[in-house]
Amino acid sequence: MNRTSTRDVLIAGTTQLRFVAMLCSWLTLVGNAAGDEPKSSAPKAAADRNVQKIPTKIAGTYSGGELVELRVRDRIAFLIKPTGKIDTQKRWLWDFPFWLAINDGFGSVAHRHYVEQALAAGFHIAGVDVGPSCGSPAAAEVCQEFYEQLVSQHGLHKRARVLSHSHGGLIAYGWAFRHPTCVDRTGGMCPAIDFRTYPTLPNVVAGPVKGLDYGLTLEELEHRIGEFNPIDNLAPLAKAGVKILHLHGAADTLIPTAANATELARRYRELGGEAEIVLLDLPAAKRGHDGPELYESATLLKFLLAD
Repeated sequence: MNRTSTRDVLIAGTTQLRFVAMLCSWLTLVGNAAGDEPKSSAPKAAADRNVQKIPTKIAGTYSGGELVELRVRDRIAFLIKPTGKIDTQKRWLWDFPFWLAINDGFGSVAHRHYVEQALAAGFHIAGVDVGPSCGSPAAAEVCQEFYEQLVSQHGLHKRARVLSHSHGGLIAYGWAFRHPTCVDRTGGMCPAIDFRTYPTLPNVVAGPVKGLDYGLTLEELEHRIGEFNPIDNLAPLAKAGVKILHLHGAADTLIPTAANATELARRYRELGGEAEIVLLDLPAAKRGHDGPELYESATLLKFLLAD
Protein backbone atom coordinates (compact mmCIF):
# COMPACT_ATOMS: atom_id res chain seq x y z
CA MET A 1 0.00 0.00 0.00
CA ASN A 2 1.39 3.37 -1.02
CA ARG A 3 1.63 6.09 1.63
CA THR A 4 2.19 9.75 0.85
CA SER A 5 3.81 11.83 3.57
CA THR A 6 3.61 15.60 3.98
CA ARG A 7 7.29 15.71 3.01
CA ASP A 8 6.59 13.95 -0.29
CA VAL A 9 3.62 16.20 -1.11
CA LEU A 10 5.74 19.30 -0.59
CA ILE A 11 8.59 18.16 -2.82
CA ALA A 12 6.61 16.40 -5.55
CA GLY A 13 5.86 19.38 -7.79
CA THR A 14 9.30 20.95 -7.72
CA THR A 15 10.99 17.57 -8.01
CA GLN A 16 9.04 16.73 -11.17
CA LEU A 17 10.20 20.01 -12.73
CA ARG A 18 13.81 19.39 -11.68
CA PHE A 19 13.73 15.92 -13.14
CA VAL A 20 12.43 17.23 -16.46
CA ALA A 21 15.14 19.89 -16.41
CA MET A 22 17.84 17.26 -15.82
CA LEU A 23 16.52 15.09 -18.62
CA CYS A 24 16.28 18.07 -20.93
CA SER A 25 19.89 18.97 -20.23
CA TRP A 26 20.94 15.60 -21.64
CA LEU A 27 18.52 15.92 -24.57
CA THR A 28 20.10 19.26 -25.41
CA LEU A 29 23.54 17.65 -25.51
CA VAL A 30 22.34 14.85 -27.79
CA GLY A 31 20.52 17.31 -30.04
CA ASN A 32 23.55 19.54 -30.37
CA ALA A 33 25.76 16.55 -31.18
CA ALA A 34 23.39 15.41 -33.89
CA GLY A 35 22.96 18.93 -35.25
CA ASP A 36 19.29 18.27 -35.98
CA GLU A 37 17.62 21.13 -34.16
CA PRO A 38 17.02 24.75 -35.08
CA LYS A 39 19.21 27.07 -33.04
CA SER A 40 17.68 29.45 -30.53
CA SER A 41 18.96 31.39 -27.55
CA ALA A 42 15.56 31.43 -25.84
CA PRO A 43 15.46 29.01 -22.86
CA LYS A 44 11.74 28.31 -23.33
CA ALA A 45 12.23 27.53 -27.01
CA ALA A 46 15.09 25.17 -26.12
CA ALA A 47 12.93 23.43 -23.51
CA ASP A 48 10.08 23.07 -26.00
CA ARG A 49 12.43 21.50 -28.55
CA ASN A 50 13.67 19.03 -25.95
CA VAL A 51 10.13 17.88 -25.25
CA GLN A 52 9.54 17.50 -28.99
CA LYS A 53 12.72 15.43 -29.36
CA ILE A 54 11.23 12.33 -27.71
CA PRO A 55 9.07 10.63 -30.37
CA THR A 56 5.46 9.60 -29.86
CA LYS A 57 5.43 7.28 -32.87
CA ILE A 58 7.72 4.67 -34.39
CA ALA A 59 9.40 5.83 -37.61
CA GLY A 60 12.77 5.52 -39.33
CA THR A 61 14.55 4.36 -42.47
CA TYR A 62 17.83 2.46 -42.50
CA SER A 63 20.39 1.13 -44.90
CA GLY A 64 19.91 -2.63 -44.70
CA GLY A 65 16.99 -2.61 -42.29
CA GLU A 66 13.20 -2.78 -42.13
CA LEU A 67 11.40 -1.15 -39.18
CA VAL A 68 8.44 -3.00 -37.67
CA GLU A 69 6.23 -1.36 -35.03
CA LEU A 70 5.25 -3.48 -32.03
CA ARG A 71 3.18 -2.92 -28.88
CA VAL A 72 3.71 -4.11 -25.32
CA ARG A 73 1.07 -3.32 -22.71
CA ASP A 74 -0.03 -0.47 -24.92
CA ARG A 75 3.53 0.93 -24.97
CA ILE A 76 5.13 1.62 -28.35
CA ALA A 77 8.02 -0.64 -29.32
CA PHE A 78 9.89 -1.71 -32.42
CA LEU A 79 12.03 -4.32 -34.12
CA ILE A 80 14.41 -3.47 -36.98
CA LYS A 81 15.00 -6.52 -39.14
CA PRO A 82 18.06 -6.88 -41.38
CA THR A 83 17.09 -6.99 -45.05
CA GLY A 84 20.38 -8.58 -46.11
CA LYS A 85 22.11 -11.48 -44.42
CA ILE A 86 20.69 -12.63 -41.09
CA ASP A 87 22.93 -13.74 -38.25
CA THR A 88 22.58 -17.53 -37.94
CA GLN A 89 22.03 -17.20 -34.17
CA LYS A 90 19.62 -14.28 -34.64
CA ARG A 91 21.59 -12.16 -32.20
CA TRP A 92 20.28 -8.67 -31.50
CA LEU A 93 20.90 -5.30 -29.86
CA TRP A 94 18.49 -3.76 -27.39
CA ASP A 95 18.78 0.04 -27.32
CA PHE A 96 17.98 2.04 -24.15
CA PRO A 97 16.31 4.51 -24.23
CA PHE A 98 14.30 3.22 -27.16
CA TRP A 99 14.11 6.41 -29.19
CA LEU A 100 17.82 6.69 -29.91
CA ALA A 101 17.53 3.91 -32.52
CA ILE A 102 14.56 5.45 -34.37
CA ASN A 103 13.59 8.89 -35.66
CA ASP A 104 13.46 11.41 -32.85
CA GLY A 105 11.00 14.28 -33.02
CA PHE A 106 13.23 16.02 -35.58
CA GLY A 107 13.75 12.98 -37.81
CA SER A 108 17.30 12.17 -36.66
CA VAL A 109 18.53 8.73 -35.52
CA ALA A 110 21.15 9.37 -32.83
CA HIS A 111 22.49 5.80 -32.82
CA ARG A 112 22.36 5.34 -36.60
CA HIS A 113 26.01 4.24 -36.85
CA TYR A 114 25.60 1.37 -34.38
CA VAL A 115 22.19 0.40 -35.76
CA GLU A 116 23.27 0.21 -39.39
CA GLN A 117 26.58 -1.51 -38.63
CA ALA A 118 24.69 -4.12 -36.58
CA LEU A 119 22.17 -4.60 -39.40
CA ALA A 120 25.03 -5.11 -41.86
CA ALA A 121 26.32 -7.86 -39.57
CA GLY A 122 22.90 -9.53 -39.63
CA PHE A 123 21.78 -8.41 -36.17
CA HIS A 124 18.26 -7.30 -35.29
CA ILE A 125 17.71 -4.09 -33.26
CA ALA A 126 14.90 -3.57 -30.75
CA GLY A 127 13.53 -1.10 -28.24
CA VAL A 128 10.49 -0.38 -26.08
CA ASP A 129 9.21 2.86 -24.57
CA VAL A 130 9.11 2.76 -20.77
CA GLY A 131 9.80 6.46 -20.33
CA PRO A 132 12.42 7.80 -17.90
CA SER A 133 11.47 5.08 -15.39
CA CYS A 134 14.79 5.01 -13.53
CA GLY A 135 15.07 1.21 -13.44
CA SER A 136 11.79 0.61 -11.62
CA PRO A 137 10.44 -2.94 -11.16
CA ALA A 138 7.32 -1.93 -13.11
CA ALA A 139 9.40 -0.89 -16.13
CA ALA A 140 11.47 -4.08 -15.82
CA GLU A 141 8.25 -6.10 -16.07
CA VAL A 142 7.33 -4.36 -19.33
CA CYS A 143 10.86 -4.95 -20.64
CA GLN A 144 10.70 -8.64 -19.77
CA GLU A 145 7.36 -9.03 -21.53
CA PHE A 146 8.90 -7.36 -24.58
CA TYR A 147 11.92 -9.67 -24.38
CA GLU A 148 9.66 -12.74 -24.24
CA GLN A 149 7.73 -11.50 -27.26
CA LEU A 150 10.93 -11.07 -29.27
CA VAL A 151 12.26 -14.51 -28.34
CA SER A 152 9.03 -16.49 -28.70
CA GLN A 153 7.40 -14.72 -31.66
CA HIS A 154 10.43 -13.53 -33.63
CA GLY A 155 12.91 -16.25 -32.75
CA LEU A 156 15.62 -13.92 -31.49
CA HIS A 157 18.57 -15.16 -29.44
CA LYS A 158 17.80 -15.80 -25.77
CA ARG A 159 20.64 -13.56 -24.60
CA ALA A 160 20.28 -9.94 -25.61
CA ARG A 161 23.13 -7.51 -26.25
CA VAL A 162 22.35 -4.22 -24.56
CA LEU A 163 23.32 -0.70 -25.63
CA SER A 164 22.45 1.92 -23.00
CA HIS A 165 23.00 5.65 -23.15
CA SER A 166 22.86 8.14 -20.26
CA HIS A 167 19.66 7.64 -18.19
CA GLY A 168 18.99 4.55 -20.33
CA GLY A 169 21.58 2.80 -18.17
CA LEU A 170 19.19 2.70 -15.22
CA ILE A 171 16.42 1.22 -17.38
CA ALA A 172 18.73 -1.34 -18.97
CA TYR A 173 20.40 -2.48 -15.77
CA GLY A 174 17.09 -2.37 -13.90
CA TRP A 175 15.86 -5.06 -16.27
CA ALA A 176 19.17 -6.90 -16.64
CA PHE A 177 19.96 -7.59 -12.98
CA ARG A 178 16.49 -9.08 -12.55
CA HIS A 179 16.93 -11.30 -15.61
CA PRO A 180 20.69 -11.91 -15.88
CA THR A 181 20.47 -15.11 -17.93
CA CYS A 182 18.67 -13.10 -20.63
CA VAL A 183 21.74 -10.89 -21.16
CA ASP A 184 24.99 -11.62 -23.02
CA ARG A 185 26.73 -8.27 -22.65
CA THR A 186 26.06 -4.60 -21.97
CA GLY A 187 27.68 -1.72 -23.81
CA GLY A 188 27.21 1.79 -22.48
CA MET A 189 27.61 5.41 -23.50
CA CYS A 190 27.99 7.42 -20.27
CA PRO A 191 25.26 5.30 -18.64
CA ALA A 192 23.75 6.05 -15.24
CA ILE A 193 24.16 3.06 -12.92
CA ASP A 194 23.82 4.67 -9.46
CA PHE A 195 20.50 6.49 -9.16
CA ARG A 196 21.65 8.26 -6.00
CA THR A 197 23.93 10.41 -8.17
CA TYR A 198 21.65 10.65 -11.22
CA PRO A 199 18.86 11.56 -11.29
CA THR A 200 19.03 11.56 -7.41
CA LEU A 201 16.48 9.96 -5.09
CA PRO A 202 13.78 12.68 -5.12
CA ASN A 203 13.71 12.48 -8.92
CA VAL A 204 13.61 8.68 -8.87
CA VAL A 205 10.43 8.93 -6.78
CA ALA A 206 8.70 11.79 -8.59
CA GLY A 207 10.05 11.59 -12.16
CA PRO A 208 8.57 8.43 -13.73
CA VAL A 209 4.95 8.37 -14.91
CA LYS A 210 2.42 6.54 -12.75
CA GLY A 211 2.37 2.85 -13.52
CA LEU A 212 6.08 2.82 -14.36
CA ASP A 213 7.21 4.41 -11.10
CA TYR A 214 8.44 2.83 -7.87
CA GLY A 215 5.21 3.44 -5.99
CA LEU A 216 7.23 4.45 -2.94
CA THR A 217 7.66 7.57 -0.87
CA LEU A 218 11.09 9.14 -0.69
CA GLU A 219 11.52 7.82 2.84
CA GLU A 220 10.60 4.30 1.78
CA LEU A 221 13.03 4.39 -1.13
CA GLU A 222 15.81 5.67 1.12
CA HIS A 223 15.40 2.55 3.27
CA ARG A 224 15.33 0.20 0.26
CA ILE A 225 18.09 1.63 -1.97
CA GLY A 226 20.07 -1.60 -1.97
CA GLU A 227 17.07 -3.50 -3.28
CA PHE A 228 16.60 -1.31 -6.36
CA ASN A 229 19.79 0.60 -7.21
CA PRO A 230 21.52 -1.10 -10.18
CA ILE A 231 25.04 -0.58 -8.86
CA ASP A 232 24.08 -2.48 -5.72
CA ASN A 233 22.75 -5.43 -7.73
CA LEU A 234 25.63 -6.46 -9.98
CA ALA A 235 26.20 -9.93 -8.49
CA PRO A 236 23.56 -11.73 -10.62
CA LEU A 237 25.14 -10.32 -13.79
CA ALA A 238 28.65 -11.35 -12.79
CA LYS A 239 27.44 -14.84 -11.90
CA ALA A 240 25.75 -15.14 -15.32
CA GLY A 241 29.00 -14.13 -17.07
CA VAL A 242 27.61 -10.90 -18.55
CA LYS A 243 30.40 -8.80 -20.14
CA ILE A 244 30.47 -5.02 -19.63
CA LEU A 245 32.12 -2.24 -21.64
CA HIS A 246 31.25 1.40 -21.03
CA LEU A 247 32.46 4.59 -22.65
CA HIS A 248 32.36 7.44 -20.15
CA GLY A 249 33.56 11.01 -19.99
CA ALA A 250 36.65 11.25 -17.80
CA ALA A 251 35.14 14.34 -16.16
CA ASP A 252 31.40 13.78 -16.60
CA THR A 253 29.52 16.24 -14.38
CA LEU A 254 26.00 15.14 -15.37
CA ILE A 255 26.41 11.42 -14.57
CA PRO A 256 29.47 11.43 -12.30
CA THR A 257 32.31 9.27 -13.57
CA ALA A 258 33.59 7.96 -10.24
CA ALA A 259 30.22 6.72 -8.99
CA ASN A 260 28.85 5.36 -12.27
CA ALA A 261 31.92 4.08 -14.13
CA THR A 262 34.96 3.63 -11.89
CA GLU A 263 32.97 2.20 -8.99
CA LEU A 264 30.98 -0.10 -11.26
CA ALA A 265 34.17 -1.61 -12.67
CA ARG A 266 35.69 -2.03 -9.22
CA ARG A 267 32.66 -3.81 -7.80
CA TYR A 268 32.10 -5.95 -10.88
CA ARG A 269 35.68 -7.19 -10.96
CA GLU A 270 35.55 -7.98 -7.25
CA LEU A 271 32.52 -10.14 -8.02
CA GLY A 272 34.55 -12.00 -10.66
CA GLY A 273 32.93 -10.24 -13.62
CA GLU A 274 34.53 -8.83 -16.74
CA ALA A 275 34.22 -5.04 -17.03
CA GLU A 276 36.10 -2.45 -19.06
CA ILE A 277 35.69 1.32 -18.80
CA VAL A 278 37.03 3.52 -21.60
CA LEU A 279 37.44 7.08 -20.35
CA LEU A 280 37.10 9.81 -22.97
CA ASP A 281 38.13 13.45 -22.92
CA LEU A 282 34.69 14.86 -23.75
CA PRO A 283 34.11 18.61 -24.07
CA ALA A 284 33.60 20.60 -20.87
CA ALA A 285 31.00 22.63 -22.77
CA LYS A 286 28.95 19.43 -22.89
CA ARG A 287 29.54 18.70 -19.22
CA GLY A 288 31.96 15.93 -20.15
CA HIS A 289 28.91 13.85 -21.03
CA ASP A 290 28.61 14.05 -24.81
CA GLY A 291 30.74 14.26 -27.91
CA PRO A 292 31.22 12.69 -31.36
CA GLU A 293 33.56 10.03 -29.92
CA LEU A 294 30.54 8.33 -28.35
CA TYR A 295 28.56 7.89 -31.55
CA GLU A 296 31.09 6.12 -33.78
CA SER A 297 33.32 4.20 -31.41
CA ALA A 298 35.12 1.29 -33.08
CA THR A 299 35.82 -0.16 -29.63
CA LEU A 300 32.16 -0.16 -28.61
CA LEU A 301 30.99 -1.51 -31.97
CA LYS A 302 33.50 -4.36 -31.87
CA PHE A 303 32.36 -5.27 -28.36
CA LEU A 304 28.67 -5.24 -29.27
CA LEU A 305 29.11 -7.45 -32.33
CA ALA A 306 31.88 -9.76 -31.15
CA ASP A 307 31.46 -13.56 -31.28
